Amino acid sequence: MTGPLNGAGPAASPADVVALAYEACSFDRRLMRSGTASLVWNSALSLARSGHRVSIVTPAHGQGDYLRRRYGARESGRAVVHTLPLCLDPAVWPRFRDSLGPRLTTRALHVRKDGVDLYFLTDAYLDAYPDTFYPPAADDGRRLEFCKPLAFQLAGIRFVRDRFRDRAAVIHAHEPLFHYLVPAAFTGDPLKRVVSAVATNHPVNTGVYRPQVSAALRSLGVDLDLEQYSDPPEEDGVLETAVRAHSAATGLDRPPRHDRQISFFSLVGDHADGIDFLCEGQQTFYTGFEDTPFAPRYRRLTVARVTERNAHKAFVGGCAVSDSWLARDERAVDRVGVLRGLGLDPALPVFYHAARYDIHHKGQLEMVRAIEQTLREGRRANFLLRCATTAKPDPYFQKVADDHPGSVRLAWDMAGEDTLFEQAAVADYCVFPSKYELDTFLIAQGEAMACGAVPIATAQYGTSHFGHAYDVRTAEATGFAVDRSFQEDDALLTRALVDRFRQAIDLFAQEPREYERLSGNARRTARRLTWERSAALRGARFDALFRAQDPPPPRPPRPRRPQAVPAVRAAMGAGAGTWSVSLECADALRVLAFVPGPAAGAPLRAQVLRPTGGGFTGTFPGEAPAQGVALLVTLSRGRSHWEVVAPARSTAA
Repeated sequence: MTGPLNGAGPAASPADVVALAYEACSFDRRLMRSGTASLVWNSALSLARSGHRVSIVTPAHGQGDYLRRRYGARESGRAVVHTLPLCLDPAVWPRFRDSLGPRLTTRALHVRKDGVDLYFLTDAYLDAYPDTFYPPAADDGRRLEFCKPLAFQLAGIRFVRDRFRDRAAVIHAHEPLFHYLVPAAFTGDPLKRVVSAVATNHPVNTGVYRPQVSAALRSLGVDLDLEQYSDPPEEDGVLETAVRAHSAATGLDRPPRHDRQISFFSLVGDHADGIDFLCEGQQTFYTGFEDTPFAPRYRRLTVARVTERNAHKAFVGGCAVSDSWLARDERAVDRVGVLRGLGLDPALPVFYHAARYDIHHKGQLEMVRAIEQTLREGRRANFLLRCATTAKPDPYFQKVADDHPGSVRLAWDMAGEDTLFEQAAVADYCVFPSKYELDTFLIAQGEAMACGAVPIATAQYGTSHFGHAYDVRTAEATGFAVDRSFQEDDALLTRALVDRFRQAIDLFAQEPREYERLSGNARRTARRLTWERSAALRGARFDALFRAQDPPPPRPPRPRRPQAVPAVRAAMGAGAGTWSVSLECADALRVLAFVPGPAAGAPLRAQVLRPTGGGFTGTFPGEAPAQGVALLVTLSRGRSHWEVVAPARSTAA
């Protein structure tokens, strides 16, 4: 590095920032598969424009020939021949237990675009899965190419060590689940600082196989005590068992297969120099999991303690709508022509959704059910939906679209920015009912809002910066909020969306000035979140990492915000051949009881208790569980509370 990083305006001297990312090229839809690519590219571009010397290291994903034809890619540096150190988990890979790691020859293709140097790493593993980029879960334990993300980490580390050997640089590593080896690999290098960018809220306790991590680090010359990251033994109490049973299905939790797994995020927390979040809400959520069904389990895990002691490393680098999007003028789009071309009525309000197809994460199942119910009620509106996928179309979604051809337009393809902008520009509302807090900044929502679309969206921590509110009459509100959801098939979310669609349709038809106020608020809010601002925030933090003579002292533990405990009355009863459970709570919207399965040793089953007007109740066959039963109470605004009810003595004659 020839000079310090400067976060406000152009850098005083060029500085190296090396982005290490599994995908990075949102400028070309053939080279991207998720919104992470948009974050990586725009972050790199904004830093380059503010005067820093920026490089990106990413896999070629089998697109080498395309890169040569389209962008004139040329081979850079020397080919590296190496053996991928595999030490596979026998519980997952029984057929490959004694397998030798493959011998790989890794090359780099160089492209320079818009002031950024891109290095695409290519070999037999990094070119695997050219259609999906990401290995499908079905290949875990079956096909060695499933280890492609591990191969990229190791190849990327070696490439950076070689290419930037004598240069000070910030390694801006994106998505911790795809770079958990990187911080430890550069801990001993005085010229490098590693900043981990948390783009997606992967389950924080996702396990990586400890012997494999150890083998990979040893191949890099790093000896690290990994035993310190083991979790305490699992407890089998009523609450603990129920929390595990529920949380695993929500994307909040990924219970380890066995005690030889450690959390990927523990490695990042202890060894990264900085941890970069996209917004304040994401940082708050991902470092505490407050008000979620996962909270009591999280507090027991080693990763919670690691995160707490490294709280001083966390900062908000930000995210934004791309400059190219903001440079366009939505008023120049022919609304009537676009909607008629799609077979929709320009006189009706347009509800727009654009995301990858993921029925639970994106809340799409509940969204389509709510659309179907709204249209069956006779409400008149347009629904323009994009659910990008390379798989077969969802038959239920397609049936709803086919049943309402003049009201629902559904597309499954990955569209370019021209198409996305045109469709967002004709939207009056944008619908993003994401679940489980897996979305963070949510660029697609910001893009639609920047065109004036009023949001109908989940009141997540991670998207609170967009300003959608429960009370849309407040001065700064941008749109309508629905409660957070931590349920796979959530009738409460469907009901809330139906209610918001009704309100939005009525507002559009009956209160045009109020709609215009919300639309203006949405546009202004989204357009304040710029990449120039984000580059300043990151640049200032990167600069501070090199200016500090000594690492900052650990902060004292952050006081945990006291949880508001709802007033709950719960009881169990027993009768002749049956048992029952009941709960009263003024703030409860739904209660799940986790009851034993039909056979001994069967997993717990979640049973919805019946609302009674004054509470909730359920009756079950057999004997009451001797240890009691755990109840998951959904409170207003998507908050969660666990209640354990002790058994009662039998009242049978």
